[in-house]
Amino acid sequence: MASVILQRARTLDTMVDLLRQQAARFGDRTAYIYLDEQSGHESISFRELDQRARAIAANLREELDPGDRVLLMYPAGLEFISAFFGCLYAGVVAVPATYPKPRRPLPRMASIARDSGARVALTTRQTIDTVDMSQQDEVLAAMHWLATDELALDDANRWTPPALDASQLAFLQYTSGSTSDPKGVMVSHGNLLANLEAIRQSFRIEFDESGHEQIATGVFWLPAYHDMGLIGGILTPLYVGGQSVLMSPAAFLQKPMRWLEAIDEYGATVSGAPNFAYEYCVKRTTPEERAKLDFSHWQLAFCGAEPIRAETVRHFTEAFAVSKFRPDAFYPCYGLAENTLLAAGSEVRRAPTILRVDRTALAAGTVRVCYNGGNESVQELVGCGSAAPRHRVEIVHPLTGEICPEGVVGEIVLQGPSVAQGYFGRAEEINRNFHTHVRGAEGEFLSTGDLGFFHNGELFVTGRLKDVIIIRGRNHYPQDIEATAENAHPALMPGAAFSLAVGDEERLVVVNQIDRQLDESEYAGVISAVRQAIAEQHELDAHAVVLIRQSSLPITSSGKVQRSLTRDQYLAGKLRMVHEWKAPVREPSTKRAEPKRAVVRNNQIQGDVFGVEQTAERIEGWLEAWLVDRVGLDPADIHRDKPFAEFGVDSLTAVELSHELEEEFGVPLPPIVAWNYPTPAALSRYLAEQSIGKTEAPEEVPAADEDLEALLAEIEGMSDEEAQRMLEG
Repeated sequence: MASVILQRARTLDTMVDLLRQQAARFGDRTAYIYLDEQSGHESISFRELDQRARAIAANLREELDPGDRVLLMYPAGLEFISAFFGCLYAGVVAVPATYPKPRRPLPRMASIARDSGARVALTTRQTIDTVDMSQQDEVLAAMHWLATDELALDDANRWTPPALDASQLAFLQYTSGSTSDPKGVMVSHGNLLANLEAIRQSFRIEFDESGHEQIATGVFWLPAYHDMGLIGGILTPLYVGGQSVLMSPAAFLQKPMRWLEAIDEYGATVSGAPNFAYEYCVKRTTPEERAKLDFSHWQLAFCGAEPIRAETVRHFTEAFAVSKFRPDAFYPCYGLAENTLLAAGSEVRRAPTILRVDRTALAAGTVRVCYNGGNESVQELVGCGSAAPRHRVEIVHPLTGEICPEGVVGEIVLQGPSVAQGYFGRAEEINRNFHTHVRGAEGEFLSTGDLGFFHNGELFVTGRLKDVIIIRGRNHYPQDIEATAENAHPALMPGAAFSLAVGDEERLVVVNQIDRQLDESEYAGVISAVRQAIAEQHELDAHAVVLIRQSSLPITSSGKVQRSLTRDQYLAGKLRMVHEWKAPVREPSTKRAEPKRAVVRNNQIQGDVFGVEQTAERIEGWLEAWLVDRVGLDPADIHRDKPFAEFGVDSLTAVELSHELEEEFGVPLPPIVAWNYPTPAALSRYLAEQSIGKTEAPEEVPAADEDLEALLAEIEGMSDEEAQRMLEG
């Protein structure tokens, strides 16, 4: 095996070499399958992918120079893969971005376009037709938007190989940083190939050198603009000669059984997702559904992109034991975009290490293992294994730069061929973390900003030096949320945003100072304005919105908000609070809310067919009961013409609503139906017309990942600068 690896290292210098080699070796064998939400699918072979990439590259070469940047803005599907390799085949730099929201401004997209200097945007014809250029920033409006699905395959014959080597950039991975200040990680062809080989060795995946059998099959729903989705879900299967089965984040979020059923149906050996996805599967599946699944072939279930919870490991392995899921298939890992992707991973076919440590000692920077003690004094941490092959991980003291001994918390630093080239177009001081020197160690290291420690040679990640909020696998910068909250109402003053563990998930808390002149009778309106603004702009439903007295926010001597201290004071009840709204805590359940009134079922109400108006009225009753049960609203606060966002319905909740409406009324619905029909009145009317066949269903616009909550995606989200929602982003 060592000779095979060395041979590949000599013959493959770029990702273009890789696809050309695989196309020649595997030809018409299927490389990718995409499953849509209607149980349909499309596929592309290695040879077809090579041809599509050459056709796109030939067109790009006509107007771009080598090294120019190109935005990729695609709905979930296979066209993104062709466009990504088309950029590489043209010698230009791909810039994956989220799918644009139809008929809305795209501020983050404009920021990325401006930062990267991209002059061309690749997407589909349908996407171009749905983007309202009159609402866009001048940078986006001035770009050349090219629909790659309209290009002729014969253009492939005009392609000539670019002059490339391993040091040249392949793509920019924009981390889910501040909208106003996005940072693009420069990933070279050499970085990509090094990390793909590190993943292959860490996962113990064998190369398929024969071309006669598929030795690795993966199933993935993570968005292609996210590093885990792109490198883990798309490029790794290609690298090893396997097959990747893909689906959209929306498909997973709407019905997580789709992901699990695909793993079963295609006999996947590898699949993975952020922590929240595994917990989501437990909550949104029934014992009867799990009993029908067979995971005996699922050898490696990687878990990364956000803090890994011990409870999730236990919950998933216990819930899916009936599906023959093995505990030793769970593979916790650690990575970040600045290291291309994977930095450390567990030992394959070994159950995850769960370490119980004293919470107080850990906060002080030391590790004291607990063998006894109550839950209040103990924190459970999941181990992330050791450094990837040919890479090095150390724990250093943030101030002295010295390597910490085992059992001492410090900053995680990395060294190896996967470390990226820096942030695109940034000054030297911004890129300083790529050139960190460690006392007693040779060479430069990447400072990750993450905190961790070693115990018995295994890496444990404990937190962030920075304040980045990670919810459902997506990164949210507190300063962006704070600005949104402050601008939501003229009586609000600067505040703080942070996350708390509520049950088994991270939830958002927003604290704001309030003008002392405001009458307390108006507090409820202020809270509503904050919740609506955060739901609309960040796709998050706040767990708590807190109003505190003017001039009482904890700040430093230089005027910077002290978020950690604000969080501590909130938990201790020491904030000078004047009003608080908190979401009601409910037990997770897979059972749908029972409506309080008669509802439509399969086009009927109690067996009688009604007209549109009566049907819509009864659907509104069902929606009101759903909002009361699921979102925790007071019925008096629900108005038929009030936007769902104002009720605090975020992306994931909207996708859940779509799924439950679909089950309740037997009418196929797009995952973001609540955004297309954004009030109870509009949605009820639409559903009533659909249920009694009065109108044709509109052509579905692909769900914007920012509207979904990847995960994530998010899942813009889930980047690894960590500290745009997931599944973005």
